[in-house]
Amino acid sequence: MKTGKQNITLEELFRQKLEYAEVGPDSSVRTNLMGKLERKEFLSFHMNRINIYYIGGLIVAGILTVLLLKLNVTDSEENKPLPAPETKQIINTNSVIIPADIPNYKNSESSKAALKFESEKALTDTNIEVVEQVIPEAQNQVTRIVGPPVINESLTGKGNFAQSGSEMKKLHGGFQPAENLIGKSMKDGCTPLRVIFTNKSTAGDSCRWSFGDGGFSTKKNPEWIFDIEGEYKVILSVYYPDGTVNISSTDIIVHPRPLARFEISHADPNQPTNELKFINYSSNAVKFKWHFGDGGTSDFFEPDHRYPKSGNYNVKLIAVSDYGCKDTLVIVNAFTGSNYYINFPNAFIPNTGGPTGGYYSTKSDEGSQVFHPVFSGVSDYELRIFSKLGILVFETNDITVGWDGYFKGQLSEPGVYVWKVRGTFLNGESFIKMGDLTILKN
Repeated sequence: MKTGKQNITLEELFRQKLEYAEVGPDSSVRTNLMGKLERKEFLSFHMNRINIYYIGGLIVAGILTVLLLKLNVTDSEENKPLPAPETKQIINTNSVIIPADIPNYKNSESSKAALKFESEKALTDTNIEVVEQVIPEAQNQVTRIVGPPVINESLTGKGNFAQSGSEMKKLHGGFQPAENLIGKSMKDGCTPLRVIFTNKSTAGDSCRWSFGDGGFSTKKNPEWIFDIEGEYKVILSVYYPDGTVNISSTDIIVHPRPLARFEISHADPNQPTNELKFINYSSNAVKFKWHFGDGGTSDFFEPDHRYPKSGNYNVKLIAVSDYGCKDTLVIVNAFTGSNYYINFPNAFIPNTGGPTGGYYSTKSDEGSQVFHPVFSGVSDYELRIFSKLGILVFETNDITVGWDGYFKGQLSEPGVYVWKVRGTFLNGESFIKMGDLTILKN
């Protein structure tokens, strides 16, 4: 554009017009600019102000903390101890306690096999009980066979143990669940009861018997006398060369024996019209059988009897208990010398408080504490008592003194002893008698 003499361009014209003009920027421009500056500062690392690096570090630290807490909870759940297994109480008449003195068991293969058995599950639960700390090496639990075990069908012909008898023994914790190895001459009877036991094992190299009354034996076929009434659990432990043990048991029942005692009234038997009264002092008996010596008998408790003619007769009384146990008392020549007689009991219970000197009275007779005769018309008298081994344990010539059960100041062992008496009656008739007596425990 031309104005006058000068040629002025459009740019110069704008410069001249706007040279002193003030133009303020719009508020939105300022806001946008400040926002851009703040974002740039946030994305840049500065030590003294919050930025993206601090925020990121906090997020990572939080995630790591949550993960560590979860790991700790899981570990504590996994390491929590398992509850102790429930112990089963098994009622079994053949159940036996494994004795602590079983030889060679402590360090044998059987003790290791006992630990293995629980995982094998070869026996049914009804024949297994869990016993804690029976064997020291077994740390927590071992398994014990009680009674005749039931073998799992999977092991009777197709299992891993079908071909090896020794492996089967190990499976059972070192004890052979075989048949009962005890034979006995009788299972019950009257005191004193003599029983012969038999060990039917053919492979065992040693054995131990426990008779239930505190006695024991290592004989293969022992004989034992049970002199006190009661029920006894007899246990046989058979030890095998490989360290296994077979434990068998059986029960013996001992019934009390009755005591037969009687007296005859003092009526004169030589008069046929006189009826004699038989007074019964028997104990522990429910049935009685009288034999009067003239062919007559009676089942009454205290019968009367009239003899057809005068003479001498042997009178016998048989007393029977509820269990069929019997005791017999015979008075020989019952009417000789106007009822002269001497008789002895067959058992007594000594006073455990100490020797009494053998003097007896009505009070001591109530407890059967002194062994002495029941007599009439005895003039001379000598009593001796021997043990089964033939040792003289008591001797007296005084009929008023009996045996209190003591020998050299010590109470004699319960059991059977033998007595022998000799003497004369007032009419000059001599007598010699012998019999057994049993010392019973108090």
